[in-house]
Amino acid sequence: MLHGWAVSAYLWRHNIPALAEAGYRVYAPDLPGHGLSDVPAARGACALAPMTERVIALLDALGLERAPLVAQSMGARIALEVARRAADRVTRLALFGPVGFGDISERRAYAPFVPVLPGTLPSLLVTRRVVEIVQRRVHGKLGWFTERDIDEYWAPTQFPDVVRAQLQMLREFDWEPHEPASLAGVRIPTLVVFGTLDRTVRPARAEGLVAAMEQARLEWIEHGGHVVMEEVPDRINRMLVEFLGSRGIAADRRP
Repeated sequence: MLHGWAVSAYLWRHNIPALAEAGYRVYAPDLPGHGLSDVPAARGACALAPMTERVIALLDALGLERAPLVAQSMGARIALEVARRAADRVTRLALFGPVGFGDISERRAYAPFVPVLPGTLPSLLVTRRVVEIVQRRVHGKLGWFTERDIDEYWAPTQFPDVVRAQLQMLREFDWEPHEPASLAGVRIPTLVVFGTLDRTVRPARAEGLVAAMEQARLEWIEHGGHVVMEEVPDRINRMLVEFLGSRGIAADRRP
């Protein structure tokens, strides 16, 4: 399970128990530069290719030959790239509010002009109130966040290098929409889920892009935002178990 930009594996807290009960062993890492994971600092380290290589390396480290990937937002862009580069490693894809299937805010275009901030300044700028405002923006009308949720997402930003890495991702990662032709070769069963009120990855392109994939289907969560797994977890859990299989599609492990 791969989370999106500027959050952490905490995103999946409502979904992990349901998948475990359905027969899965679930791995939910903090991606590089997020949560308590290591922070890439070299130029280019936050681009799509090295982030994809990190996930493939994680599969290797866990001894997993093949496994389904469940991912959200930026993590979904990485998961799809894993499937394109190493199709034999991925059995299924479940992508929520995936980057590449919609339009990102035009404000991201200013990211290259944001200076690299020294010392503790990055963390001082990310106050708890800022995190609360972001949570309000990513939610739709179906569910809401708690005070603990704000704290969990705010806490990693108090490591200045984490904030610097996430700003670096805004500059280096591939946030652009897919071209339909680039998806035609993805033949892995794929579920794409969008909230109709997603303001982070606006899903105007979703239907056409999903139609370009041989084995993909699109599901809409009416009035949902960018974090439907937090807003309506029971519904998402039923959707995931139905798509992945209630007995668990066992990951192939290396000896």
